[in-house]
Amino acid sequence: MAVGFHRIGGASIENLRLKPREATLIPPGISVVEASSASEAASQFRIAFPRATKLHKRAELIGSATIDAIRMAGFDVYPAPSTALPNHSRIIHPDGVAGFNDENLARLMGAFVNTSGH
Repeated sequence: MAVGFHRIGGASIENLRLKPREATLIPPGISVVEASSASEAASQFRIAFPRATKLHKRAELIGSATIDAIRMAGFDVYPAPSTALPNHSRIIHPDGVAGFNDENLARLMGAFVNTSGH
């Protein structure tokens, strides 16, 4: 895959749901990293958060999607860079929190391909 957006922990409906903190963000959304491969995204997370062993375990499975596939599913990508991850973004929905319902998440899940983060 060329440059795409990668979700640590893979693309299951459960992993694509908004967590309580994510629902309070403006705009609300789930974290993804823009990278050229799933392995690169996993590596960036491990480097950015060296002590986050739970995150490292989750980085063994990565969901990867293109911007076009995400948009076709009815979502968009919002840049949200941080010091640790300058290529961090959020997947957002035009209906905000309400857009992260099971029906929409099933479409979003279909935009992703799960691969190894090794």
